Amino acid sequence: MKLDVTRDVVGDLWSLCRAGEASADSRTLVDAFLAADGAFATTLQDSEKLPRVMPALRLSPDAERRLVDDARDRARLKLLVIGGSIALVGLLALTALGGALLIVARSM
Repeated sequence: MKLDVTRDVVGDLWSLCRAGEASADSRTLVDAFLAADGAFATTLQDSEKLPRVMPALRLSPDAERRLVDDARDRARLKLLVIGGSIALVGLLALTALGGALLIVARSM
């Protein structure tokens, strides 16, 4: 099966290749595509010269740990709220069903 590789695909892989995070196959694919499309290769290289809009964020390991812990705490709280809501709805549904059954039983 032959896949058509487009500029969009190569553009997506470009940053991974530049960061050294792409697989060897992805790097080979990007290199081969850019060798055949010099204009796009120039465009990508020129894009590297543009100033970064956001500065690189460097966090200490302790700050990263605090961020992860805070995210975990928020996730636990969300689960508790969702679980409590489900339990409350279930309890209300059982109460309503019980009330309806009492009404039906009394009318017989």
